[in-house]
Amino acid sequence: MSVKKVPDAAGCTLTLLDVDGRMFPTFPADVIRGVPNLKLRDDDILISGYPKSGTHWLFEVLRVLLSGSCDVGGMEKDDLMIEMMSHDHLAKMPSPRILNTHVQFDSLPKEIHQKKTKIIYLLRNPKDAAVSFYNHHRKLVQYYDYHGIFKDYLPLWVEGKVDYGSWFDYVRNWQEGLTRHPDVPSLSVVYEDMKEDALSEIRRISQFLGLSHDDAFLRKVDDWCSFKRMRERKGKHDMTSDGQPVMYRKGEVGDWKNWFTVADNEWFDQEFREKMTDLDLSLRYTI
Repeated sequence: MSVKKVPDAAGCTLTLLDVDGRMFPTFPADVIRGVPNLKLRDDDILISGYPKSGTHWLFEVLRVLLSGSCDVGGMEKDDLMIEMMSHDHLAKMPSPRILNTHVQFDSLPKEIHQKKTKIIYLLRNPKDAAVSFYNHHRKLVQYYDYHGIFKDYLPLWVEGKVDYGSWFDYVRNWQEGLTRHPDVPSLSVVYEDMKEDALSEIRRISQFLGLSHDDAFLRKVDDWCSFKRMRERKGKHDMTSDGQPVMYRKGEVGDWKNWFTVADNEWFDQEFREKMTDLDLSLRYTI
């Protein structure tokens, strides 16, 4: 375990924690190593997705669905993040727990194969995920101390020299893991589908969880968990030095077009074809 300064194409560095050859934010190393041994409950729900794929958004949706009310009060997703919080802390959290993680499928708690824990896996197109992660790294200066520009950051992201590694490796590991283990109750949710028709996806999530909410309530969930409403509630309490919400930046589909040059896009598409051509992924870069 060691803290590393990972340089981008121009030499600006990103501060990360190397734990047994995998990169993480500077979380407690013993907690990261302990994830496979975490004790699960049958009524746990586990959200997973590569960073900046919408896990904060989904966390809010699940809180409202499970409570049956929009009056859920404030709670941070990080309080239930399994590679960040100690086992003792997580054990004290009331059921049903909405656990969340960005680790790969093969690093999940071993009990995922014995318990009835439901997994909701989020997939977002990699171009928007890269842009969002760049802004995340730039804004959380106190953790990452990163000051680079996007054109120098993009190769770093593609090569997986960021926390949680490569998007390509992550998505492959999850797709293959879920295929190998059909016995694990899981639902795959595509970020772009949520953005295009959140009500339909919220209904699908509710049904997966075995809940029986009517459409009137699901419409309330849709409104309450919109990016605009979440920014109003949480953004004003969680701001960067320049006055921007840390976790709720834009949430748009296609924002990558404002960051990628034509050359960037052509290079990225070639990298994608080489790395992912054998996987059947339904990705949309615009809606």
